[in-house]
Amino acid sequence: MFDADLSDVRDIDRFLELQIYRFAGRFLFILDMLGQRRIYLDANGSKSLVYDAAERAAAATTSLLLSPEDYRERFQADLYHACGVDRDGWFTAGLTAHRGVRRLLCNHYLDLDSWKAVRHWPTGQFEESANPEEEIATITEQVKRTIRALTNSGSVSVALTAGNETRLLLACCRDLLPKVTFVTVAAPGAALEVVRARELASQFGLNHHVLPYVRANPSQAELWERRTSHCVTGTNKTMHPSVAPLDGKVFLGGLGGEIGRGFLWLGSERSDAIAAVDIIDRLKLPRHLDVLAAVKDWFDPLAHHDALGKLDLAYLELRMSCWGFADSYVLPKQLEIHPLVSRRIYSAMLSLPAEMRRNNGMTTACIKREWPELLSLPINRYGDLRDKLSPIGRAVANPRSAMRKMRQLGLVALSRGLARLPKF
Repeated sequence: MFDADLSDVRDIDRFLELQIYRFAGRFLFILDMLGQRRIYLDANGSKSLVYDAAERAAAATTSLLLSPEDYRERFQADLYHACGVDRDGWFTAGLTAHRGVRRLLCNHYLDLDSWKAVRHWPTGQFEESANPEEEIATITEQVKRTIRALTNSGSVSVALTAGNETRLLLACCRDLLPKVTFVTVAAPGAALEVVRARELASQFGLNHHVLPYVRANPSQAELWERRTSHCVTGTNKTMHPSVAPLDGKVFLGGLGGEIGRGFLWLGSERSDAIAAVDIIDRLKLPRHLDVLAAVKDWFDPLAHHDALGKLDLAYLELRMSCWGFADSYVLPKQLEIHPLVSRRIYSAMLSLPAEMRRNNGMTTACIKREWPELLSLPINRYGDLRDKLSPIGRAVANPRSAMRKMRQLGLVALSRGLARLPKF
């Protein structure tokens, strides 16, 4: 709840930016004022919403929206398999597994009169900050504020891996170590995560637990898919019983930090030409007719953004909002919060100079500000001969993924080369 004087409100969008999007955490906001009825999501849609415009109905998941008969009849098996959802794919750009059901993307509200999704943020291009240090301070202070509030309300466990975002979260926990525990799942292929987490715990005195890997049995996996309405699977489906010890606790994850690292840039520059099909390829999604149409509808209104802005919004909306949080209702006994998800943090990240965001510069700057000693242990690598062997092992284990990555990088270089050719 919040107190605000509504009598003088004339610009609803500005009012909401000031009053609602100052909050972090997970939320839906329903507006009914000044003749407007709308549903808004938090800064990344971390409490997902689907809707059927023809039936003028909305719900958390499609399973709640459709009868069992309609659920079966409207299931789009062709699109489901084309997007690889039965493996590790997902539905992007508002698509779902069911005909006529759409997912509301973050930065869009659902108009409950027209039943159309309307973009409300950003209102213009992202402006580069003249004071990057101030933006870094905003990021870390907001993260610390969120974690501090959560430690005052319950038992808090923080994800700890070898990666960028969990190292940043750890840095922001420096003054709260007695109030938090850190957890790592010993999943298959996660040897580096466990090794590095244990090293961090030993060196910096963390209360750390390694959770044994527990693979979902067939009934648990089926329930997972049903609760996500067959919109996402991947490793979370197979490993979710591993985090059962976190039931009844607040779990903090690192989703959202990729926005500050230009995750989809792949060496692109602001002036590069980016098309809707390029977005699809970078997201490693199929050029299925439904996917092409949905991404084009999303992409066309963004013509005023430069290439990096389009790629940032694509990752934020077409991947994170659709993939990262499509399973947000699967584990009802856990409160999962991602402290990096907030409008103020995203605005700060997106205003950083491009050269700072490349090569994990934002993450490094945040850690240096809060706990620089944490950088004594490498991020996402062992720091020895094992690093040379890991890429070879990954390529052998998954040659298709390795080739796809090489093609992506090659296409970026080719498109930039073509853009520099003289025009006749």
